[in-house]
Amino acid sequence: MLETFRSLRERNFRIYFSGQVISLIGTWVQQVAVSWLTYSVTGSPFLLGLISFAGQLPMLVLAPWGGSLADRFPRRSILLLTQWVEMAVASGLALIAVFGHFNAWILAVCALALGCAGAIEMPTRQAFLPELLEDRRLMGNAIALNSMVFNGARLVGPALAAGLLALTGTAACFIVNALSFVAAIYSLSCLHLPGQPMHARPRAGGAADWLRHSPPARWLLLSAAITSLCLSPFMTLMPVYARDIFHGGPATLGLLMGASGCGALLSALLLATRRHPHGLEIVLVLALFAIAIIAALFADNRQLPVAVVLSLLSGTAFITIVTSCNTLLQSIVPDALRGRVMALYSMAFLGMMPLGSLLSGSLAHRYGGSAAFSAAACGALVMGLLLLQRGRRLRRLLHESLDAA
Repeated sequence: MLETFRSLRERNFRIYFSGQVISLIGTWVQQVAVSWLTYSVTGSPFLLGLISFAGQLPMLVLAPWGGSLADRFPRRSILLLTQWVEMAVASGLALIAVFGHFNAWILAVCALALGCAGAIEMPTRQAFLPELLEDRRLMGNAIALNSMVFNGARLVGPALAAGLLALTGTAACFIVNALSFVAAIYSLSCLHLPGQPMHARPRAGGAADWLRHSPPARWLLLSAAITSLCLSPFMTLMPVYARDIFHGGPATLGLLMGASGCGALLSALLLATRRHPHGLEIVLVLALFAIAIIAALFADNRQLPVAVVLSLLSGTAFITIVTSCNTLLQSIVPDALRGRVMALYSMAFLGMMPLGSLLSGSLAHRYGGSAAFSAAACGALVMGLLLLQRGRRLRRLLHESLDAA
């Protein structure tokens, strides 16, 4: 069991990991509070979706710029700046909540500001991770533990938010998140990083040139993007299934989402036990086929216990795919291009989610929820078959890249 957490033996990663645990719980507390407040203020599902989209859109637009910054400037400095910005927004939300002057415009502007900070932070954080490890062989374990923290916070944060909303109101949720950034900022400030030469100004097309000559990297990015699209019905349509199919309420929705989070946490723990990225490409293909089967079964399921099991398995398969893609990419990308390539990964992983939500919502509105899940099953199946068809050549090229790294 200790081997599962072996990257925590390194001081820098241990300090960074501790700060992330606290900060991510605060982030999830605020996300739940913002969703609740948005619907309470506007009473409009459309505005709820629009404000959510405003927070997600910058990932598609600004992530490449954030990756370029991460390759030009000290990554810790960029992360510190984004943490201060996000803490300022949380503090502002807390003040506004105390005085009760919320409206849709304020919420949209705050969501957009957080989205812009996140679009810079995400690729920088991905590229920063190897700097925390003296032993690069621990990178796969560190990425899996990062995923574990994120999904663990996804379980703890909403539960804490529900308690705070019931007992004290939204202001307390924003205060908790603002205070959580103190831990993140302090942990970043305590890191002992070796002096590293600044990267040269990024050459135009540098990441594109590398991707052109790296078929495995292209397929890994495409796999992450397709997986995000295929997961969208499990995220977007769960309230519909909880209320209209299973005739439940918020508790039913919480059960389904909690099962998905448990599956994701389980997947991260299992991946953390791996000692080498070799073989993850096979795991990736198997997980894509699993997504296809799970989505196909969910499409026409009308039994809540079965839906809970399928939600757990969907979370397991999803995190298996995106963590495998992340680990393999981080293992083969050159350091000088890491920020820009991980920006593309962030776009594929997170940036496709709003588009997937829009697509699955449109399909469900026109043809019903079963059609959206069936489309997701087809997408995952096609992606798995394509990878299987090119498997031998891709595995050879990937292993050559891993051995050369």
